[in-house]
Amino acid sequence: MTSRGSSSKQSFLQILLLALLLTFTAGGVWAQDAAEEEDEDTTEEEEAADLDKVVVTGSRLQRETYTSISPLQIITAEGSREAGLVNSAEILQKSTASAGQQIDLSFSGFVLDNGPGASTVDLRGLGAGRTLVLLNGRRLAPSGVEGAPVAPDLNLIPGSLVQQYEVLLDGASSIYGSDAVAGVTNIIMRKDFDGFEADVFYNQPDHDNGESYNVNLAWGQNFDRGMFGIGVEYNDSDEIRLIDRPWVGACDKNHEIDENGQIRSQDVYYQTVFGMDVGECRGAVQLAARTFIYGTNVGSVYYTPGYSNGGWPNFSESSLFNFGVDGDGDGVTDVNFRDYDLNGKPAYYNSSLWPASDRISLMGYGEYVFEGEMNNTFFFEFNYNDRDFSANGGPAQLFPDVPGDNPFNICNPNAPGGVDCGLAEDALFTNPNFIAQFANNFADLCAAFGVPPEFCTPETFGLLNGPLGALPTQPIVAVNGDRNMVSTTMEQMRGVVGFKGDLPFVDWGSMSSWVYEVGLSYTESEGTSSRPGIRGDRLDYSLGWYSSTSTPCQNDSGASLSSDVTTGCVPVNMFAPSLYPVGVVSGDFATAAERDYLFDTRDFTTDYTQTLFTAYANGFLFEMPGGTAMGGIGVEWREDDIDSIPDDVARDGLFFG
Repeated sequence: MTSRGSSSKQSFLQILLLALLLTFTAGGVWAQDAAEEEDEDTTEEEEAADLDKVVVTGSRLQRETYTSISPLQIITAEGSREAGLVNSAEILQKSTASAGQQIDLSFSGFVLDNGPGASTVDLRGLGAGRTLVLLNGRRLAPSGVEGAPVAPDLNLIPGSLVQQYEVLLDGASSIYGSDAVAGVTNIIMRKDFDGFEADVFYNQPDHDNGESYNVNLAWGQNFDRGMFGIGVEYNDSDEIRLIDRPWVGACDKNHEIDENGQIRSQDVYYQTVFGMDVGECRGAVQLAARTFIYGTNVGSVYYTPGYSNGGWPNFSESSLFNFGVDGDGDGVTDVNFRDYDLNGKPAYYNSSLWPASDRISLMGYGEYVFEGEMNNTFFFEFNYNDRDFSANGGPAQLFPDVPGDNPFNICNPNAPGGVDCGLAEDALFTNPNFIAQFANNFADLCAAFGVPPEFCTPETFGLLNGPLGALPTQPIVAVNGDRNMVSTTMEQMRGVVGFKGDLPFVDWGSMSSWVYEVGLSYTESEGTSSRPGIRGDRLDYSLGWYSSTSTPCQNDSGASLSSDVTTGCVPVNMFAPSLYPVGVVSGDFATAAERDYLFDTRDFTTDYTQTLFTAYANGFLFEMPGGTAMGGIGVEWREDDIDSIPDDVARDGLFFG
């Protein structure tokens, strides 16, 4: 049992020295086990009277840990490694304290706060921007790409150097600001080293692809007046495609539980209503290889090479009036959505479930205690991180409007191969097989109005159009490589220097045991991202939207077009058979010249720098009946500078859609 004499004061000062490691802007929660094992005969009263003092995250003041009501979760790195977890992001995101959607490498969209490739932690489901992340009690700066990063990237931390993770679920915005509303995560690095260490972790999944390995190297030295440690971590992960995992499989499936607890995945809706067997894949998720026609009763007509159930060349209507169209009378609907759905096609199942990435993280840190009663201690930290990331986000639809007089428009009767789509629809409505389906579907309605079955036809209901002339259309296709790929690179450096120590001269009356810390940190990150895709402005120009006669690559409208739109323009045929591969769905343009003209890259560079100065002191104020009153005083100055530089495609939103 520790006495209350001078040895108690010495032990207490030692504990305070450990607590100082987290007083820099974000004093984390450090705890130290009792210096000695309590004797079995020690009374409960004596144990309760001798609780250690620590600095608690959210207050910066020393208090008795076990009397604090703040919920705190401690995750040891050793325990995590035994469970096969090394990466800091993975450990924190899988902790019970994390809630809501955790952003990891599987996200590659356009609207991520930190951009694709970043890994953040979200406590209590309030967002990563409301969760403060500390390293040895010191604030980590945000980093990312594409816009305005709001949270630190956990990929900065070498897992081999971590001692433990401390997660405080109480809001601490009064101390740290609005980025600590959800809580605070403090990553504490090791201080005990014994020479060189090396670890290699390899993960071989049971299924295809997805191999990853992690190499950790660490070296450090402890000496009488300080310590020094350095570590490097290299991680390489292969891509996992959707088709590589059976629970995702070749398509997005239905999973429903009936009243008997049986799981059903067979889609019966389209079979029952339209006569389309779409199998286990969810039907009509992302339909392509079709064309929408404005100004008629039909919606989209689907590409059916060599056949039409109306008058459209190589196109057929799928369903009207809530029944599937069987124009040839063979008892099978002419169009099955399964053949036109991107769900379950190569463009879908070859997209990334987990992206390819490689990352290297390096960190060095240390401290040295100078002689003297103030125990002035110099400390420093240095971090470097470089990561590359690439992902396939899955196919995107391309659905531009095409002018009625466009020379390739199937609904332009003056164009080669074009027809009058009013008459084309009439051909369907006068098809005997369609009339029979129509009469059967509306038999009750016709009977209610006294219409004989032989007159229960589209013509009786006034649905025939007659000639309508050229009509605008909207082809809906998917083009290989359009807006589905993203690659990013990120480089970040961070440096921290400072002094901490005791303030023995602050000993006025009951004031005692005051300590201080002064520190300066600087962080700089640069991230770039690149996405290939089709330019919407070029597509409009190549379709004739700037021409009074709908002539492609002609501008007589007076519109101001940049030279990179007008130069190299070629007419684009949105009805080329190569864009409508039935059963595959995702296709390509008829010529390489069309693709070369339409495709561009969307590039984004994001630079983020943070400079932070902190000075802080705390200690005992006076005794109260309930215990010792603590006090603290400090100042913090922080400057954040972000410079997001999009190219003209990103800045002006020039991609289609």
